[in-house]
Amino acid sequence: MTDSKPIIRLFFAKMKQAFYDLPDGEKISFMRKDRNNLDELGMKAVKMIDCRWSNKEWDYIGVEEWPSLEVIEKREKFEKEELEIFKYVESKTYLGSPESFEEYGK
Repeated sequence: MTDSKPIIRLFFAKMKQAFYDLPDGEKISFMRKDRNNLDELGMKAVKMIDCRWSNKEWDYIGVEEWPSLEVIEKREKFEKEELEIFKYVESKTYLGSPESFEEYGK
């Protein structure tokens, strides 16, 4: 893998009750802080899937594109230290490199 390829991060997330219990102002502040960091680091949201209606294990599944592994490391540090995301969200992530599906099975 080279540093010139973007990194794809697949995530699974379930909101914890602690998030829902936040006062509306704190929820909005949390989401703005989160979104500002995502934008600053150059994350591109490929797809966000709301699966609350069909899945009890996860509320959301998302696919993100990041400029580099170093940027993801900055993001993970921000999530842990600034957002303290572990208080509000249960999650699982996987990293990979983009590949074309166009020639599959042809």
